[in-house]
Amino acid sequence: MSMVTDYKEDRMVELRRSKEAERLKRIKDPAQRMAIDTAALEAQVAEKAAAKAAEQTRTAVYDDSRLYMDQQLVYLEQERRAAEKIKAAAVDEFRATMQTKAQGRDFDLNDPNALKVGAPARLGDDDPRLSVSGMQKFHGEDLGHAYKIKAQREEIAASNGALAAAKASAKAAMQAEEAAFAASMLQIDSMKVELEQTAQDARSKTNRAVSEYNQAQAAARTERERALQIRDQQQNVEEIQEQLAGQTLTEDPLVGRSFIAPNRLRPDHYKGMAPEEKALVISEQEAQRAANAVAKAAATTDKADSDAALEAIRLERCAGEARVANMRAEMRKRMMLENKELAASQGASKAFLESAVYPNAITEEFFSQFNTTSR
Repeated sequence: MSMVTDYKEDRMVELRRSKEAERLKRIKDPAQRMAIDTAALEAQVAEKAAAKAAEQTRTAVYDDSRLYMDQQLVYLEQERRAAEKIKAAAVDEFRATMQTKAQGRDFDLNDPNALKVGAPARLGDDDPRLSVSGMQKFHGEDLGHAYKIKAQREEIAASNGALAAAKASAKAAMQAEEAAFAASMLQIDSMKVELEQTAQDARSKTNRAVSEYNQAQAAARTERERALQIRDQQQNVEEIQEQLAGQTLTEDPLVGRSFIAPNRLRPDHYKGMAPEEKALVISEQEAQRAANAVAKAAATTDKADSDAALEAIRLERCAGEARVANMRAEMRKRMMLENKELAASQGASKAFLESAVYPNAITEEFFSQFNTTSR
């Protein structure tokens, strides 16, 4: 019995190993990895479409039932509102007919018109309702006061009516007087229009005479202005001739000298420098040019000396830089030799460590044992 059991277990182990090997082959096979099960995908799409159609059908049935329930609720709400309206109308009608204010139990105590419709406290001095403690009759009280006031008001109204009639008659008389005054004013206005027309005709004649006089005056003024222009032109010609003949427009230097002090110049008559002055200025300019040439030559000499000194300094600096560059090259060579010696000593130390201290180094065989199963 134990042998059968071991055989079955071996078969199961071999079966699992073969399935694991096939599964690992499928996983590592690029063709199997890129393959797509279209039938399964189509089945899933059909299943999703059927589920979606069933969901839409269920939603449509739910919507129809919801709309039906909404319609029923709206109908019941309308019925409730109609019933409440009828009930409220009945209550209002009952209150208006059976529960009026006048039908109240305490209306006689709260009637606002009780004093208007009720009898007065007393009807006269001989009213039998008067009592000793009622305090309704006092000394000096006159019950006919209201009637007297009424009579006085009627008399005042009659007097006011008479005054109004008199005022109306006076107003009518005043209006008649105003109408007569307006008629007279119209007559006066017509007379004023006639007088104004006559005056306008007279002004027109006067304006024509004034215009003719002004034209004559304008002609005379034009003639005078023409004569003045001719005189001004003659004077201008004479002045030009005098200026041409005089010393004002000439270039004589003596005109610019003062008659009081000949060594002084008059700025308002100055005509330029004399030949002697011009020669003196030219000689001064020549002296200045010579001085400038001497100064320029001295500056050139100084600049040449300065340039020579700077060139000597530059050459000295170049030589110093060359010496520094040579020293740096020598230092680089020494450093390269030291680095080579250091690299050789480090290589020997590494070889000694790899051969003697660390003989069991990690190789590629250590990494090849990973990623050998599908788990």
